[in-house]
Order: sequence, then structure tokens, then C-alpha cells
Amino acid sequence: MNKKQIFIVIIILILTAALVWLCANWWQTKQLKIQQGLANDKFPYKDYTQEELNKMHPQIKNADVPTRTTPEQTYANFREALRMNNLDMAIEQLSKESEKYEENKKTLEQAHGEGKFLEAYKEYPEKIEKESMYESTASYYYLRRANEQAFKTHISFIKNSNGDWKIDIF
Repeated sequence: MNKKQIFIVIIILILTAALVWLCANWWQTKQLKIQQGLANDKFPYKDYTQEELNKMHPQIKNADVPTRTTPEQTYANFREALRMNNLDMAIEQLSKESEKYEENKKTLEQAHGEGKFLEAYKEYPEKIEKESMYESTASYYYLRRANEQAFKTHISFIKNSNGDWKIDIF
């Protein structure tokens, strides 16, 4: 073999090694993306688009669910339940997804058992004011008077998978 042939063989070996290294690196990167849920697990292991990722792994629960019942409607239903002394209707306005669901439910059951629904109804004004509203959470407030001073009292809502806003904390 002459020098020219040796040079060509070395170039071919270098190119082959580079190609093997690139393929191995591509394979390793794709496998990592598949494990993280960022790429399809079928060849050619296409990366998911941001839209596909949002559908598969929504960042905000129920953000894309169309609204059926507004927080104001839920609040009005809650007040009506208190006015009518209707425990089931009052509990129905609570968010079952709330961390405070059981606590809120017990509070309502206790107030109902003690006959305090009408008294509670009078404490909640007819109108609430929006403080903040996001894709699936909202915060409202109303002014409450005590000792001739006004206090801001908050009530928060969570949108459920049906698109109904339910009371999180009251």
C-alpha cells in the first residue's frame, strides 16, 4: 500500500468512527427524551411538539376545560343553599378536589346541625368582588364589618373537570 491508500483508509476510519459516535450520541439523547416523556418511543423517535406535550401533560389542571358555571353563580347557589337550609346543595358547591374539602364539609354539617345556616346566610353579602382569576383558580372577596371596621374576607374557587367553579375555601 502506498501513502495515498493509507491516507484514504485512515480518513474512512475517522469518518466511520465519527458517524458511529454521532449515532450513539443521537440514540442516547433520544432514549433519555423517551424516558422523560419528551419523544415518541417508536422509530424515528420524533420529539413531541409543545402542543402535543401540553395535551399529554397539562401544566394547569382543567385550564382548557370550557366554563359552565362561574364563581359568582356558585357563590349565589351557596348563599341560596344557606338561605333554604339545604345542606346537600351547600355541600354540592364545594370543590371535592380541594385540600380543605373534608374540613369545609364538616363545618357546613356542624352549622346545619346547630341551625346556623340562616345566620351564616346573613354574613355573606349578595355580591363578591373578583380579586384574581386564572385558568382554573380564582380569588374573590367581600367586605365584612366588625366593630365599625371593614375587613376583606376572601373566598377562593377551583374549576373542576366539568368546567364548574367550586368553592375551595370559604
